[in-house]
Amino acid sequence: MAGFIESSGPLLRDSRQNQADARSATPIAGVEGEKVVGGLEVEAILRLGSEHLFLLFTQSRVILAHHAKMGRASVPLYGLLGKMSEGMRRTPEKRGLLEKMALMDPAGILRLHPDNFSIEYPRLVSLTVEPGSVSKSRITLVTTDQKIELYASRVALEGVRDSIQSLLGGKADYKR
Repeated sequence: MAGFIESSGPLLRDSRQNQADARSATPIAGVEGEKVVGGLEVEAILRLGSEHLFLLFTQSRVILAHHAKMGRASVPLYGLLGKMSEGMRRTPEKRGLLEKMALMDPAGILRLHPDNFSIEYPRLVSLTVEPGSVSKSRITLVTTDQKIELYASRVALEGVRDSIQSLLGGKADYKR
């Protein structure tokens, strides 16, 4: 499916903080006929571990949808098992999850998990993509009231570049 790339890549904020922000960011009703037109898998760095999310784009908003927590934040037995629990870091089978979400109604995606939220494009000040390590790039989403940092593969970001730039126009900046 064009415009959808699965990849791993890192939010500097705890998901509880995002839930509070999401209540004000997520509209109660979506635009009629709204659908997901592009997206990719991203990674958010938490205080303990990381969280895999789907960054989805519709005609009127960006959606951050929960996928899986990784590391200490995801393993309640870390205190008991210690370092051995890190072997449990593998995410559940993810093949095709992004494509399945692309077929869903955006409001339905937001209802899938309490941490899912959206940001309407008028509230989005900028989306900046900066090259990072060899395989990952940083995505910085700046809204009128928050800043969110995510990481994704360079290949995935290049795969959705045209979609992002057509939806966001001058708000999207791909740095070299």
